[in-house]
Amino acid sequence: MKKSVMFLVACAFQFGMAQTNNTVEDFPLRATDLVLFSFGMDNPLTIGTISDSGEIAFNFPKDLNAITDDVKANFMSDTAFTLFSKCDNSYDMLSEDENGKAVNAGQISLSTKENPYSGLLSMVTDEALVPWLEDTYSNNAVTGSYFELVYMESDFNYQGECTSTVSNTENDTIITTYSYDLQLKAGFNFIEYKIKSVLEHTIPSMYEEGVFDNIMKPSKIKVTSTQSVPPTIKWIGKYF
Repeated sequence: MKKSVMFLVACAFQFGMAQTNNTVEDFPLRATDLVLFSFGMDNPLTIGTISDSGEIAFNFPKDLNAITDDVKANFMSDTAFTLFSKCDNSYDMLSEDENGKAVNAGQISLSTKENPYSGLLSMVTDEALVPWLEDTYSNNAVTGSYFELVYMESDFNYQGECTSTVSNTENDTIITTYSYDLQLKAGFNFIEYKIKSVLEHTIPSMYEEGVFDNIMKPSKIKVTSTQSVPPTIKWIGKYF
């Protein structure tokens, strides 16, 4: 009886995984490649495809043998910089042994033979986050998650917190607390930045001197990771 229950649970889990909907809604292009320019425009990495109907199929490379050692050295950074650059004490967070090499993969690009730069994909749980990601200074943040891809040279685990402090005006400082629970594997990983709360701040306008705007900024962000495609992602396309 116990084995039957376990079998049914496993089947339900597999069915749920199969139902994950990695689709760009209202996709206006023909089938395209998904490409990363993590190592420069001369070294594109194809990580999958999008069908005519907008269905995403990932196929991440298992290694970076196609990238020369010199190019890797130019683009890969310390793990502390790649993952914790927003933290006030980023270079004090890891020991020398822990501080391996990694690279932020950058935004996923859409590419065809006719147009190698057809568009970009944003990974969010709420489309309202896209304007903020495009301009975090002037646009309002909202609660929800955004996602990034990173490539790790080796496995890396970290649990802890840090604070980001940005002096905004004489009377206003933007403080963001990051809580990390990372289990990263060598290769490509998805990182989720879940904005749990936001606070209003008075920001000097970028367009008019002496004018201030009230803008919502993240105050608490939880950071987690997975090598699987997170099922909560909404794939938002921007096309050129």
